[in-house]
Amino acid sequence: MWQESRSEKSWQKKKSQDWDKRAAGFAERNLNSPFAEQFLAALQPESTWSVLDVGSGPGTLALPLARRVQRVTALDYSPAMLAELRNQAGAAGLDNITAIQASWLDDWDELAIGRHDIAIASRSLSVDDLAGALAKLDRSADQGVYIVDRVGAGPFDPDLFLAIGRDFDPGPDYIFTLNILYTMQINARVDFITLDHNRCYHSREEALKSYRWMVDNLTPAEDEKLIAYVDARLTKIDDNTWRLNRRIPPKWALIQWRK
Repeated sequence: MWQESRSEKSWQKKKSQDWDKRAAGFAERNLNSPFAEQFLAALQPESTWSVLDVGSGPGTLALPLARRVQRVTALDYSPAMLAELRNQAGAAGLDNITAIQASWLDDWDELAIGRHDIAIASRSLSVDDLAGALAKLDRSADQGVYIVDRVGAGPFDPDLFLAIGRDFDPGPDYIFTLNILYTMQINARVDFITLDHNRCYHSREEALKSYRWMVDNLTPAEDEKLIAYVDARLTKIDDNTWRLNRRIPPKWALIQWRK
């Protein structure tokens, strides 16, 4: 069922070079992220922990975690994302983050990643073999595992697809993950993180770039409709702040289990 639902989704999995192009803007926009604040409040990190962050991106969680735990190992397959993470860590004087370029498919034993107290995978489970990825996380953690997965559309804006004349199928969300865990005899707990209707950007161009990211293979006619959609919802607050209002806010499931 997971595979069938993935085959029907309206978006394509991004490659490492796609994330490379987005690294700088993504890093800046995720500084002091309200998502990270909600995640850390639920996690309640302990100072003695070692944490494995799989799909770390530019350090959305790894950077604030490093201030509160003993050490963090950050894995990502985008070298540009890891470069942003290292730059931010250096600027903040954090020397307890180890950044490793790796994917779900790599041999983590060969890379000497080792076991950690806690393993997390936040918004990074777009994989073909979900059960294999979940088992890999479980084997990597001594105390617990924390996953953030989509609820419905997740970061995508369904109203955008309607506005440009496309059908929208988000593909499988957290309920598949939860039930696959159940078949693995893991009884996980589920909480939810709901973000604000409003999203802030540094410029109109940044907002447009973020929305173009949601749609694959935009035609010129669709792009015109996308621009009109974004402009109709975008408000300039000051020279460095533009606020975009969404009817449906992004929502995420926080799935966790203790070993």
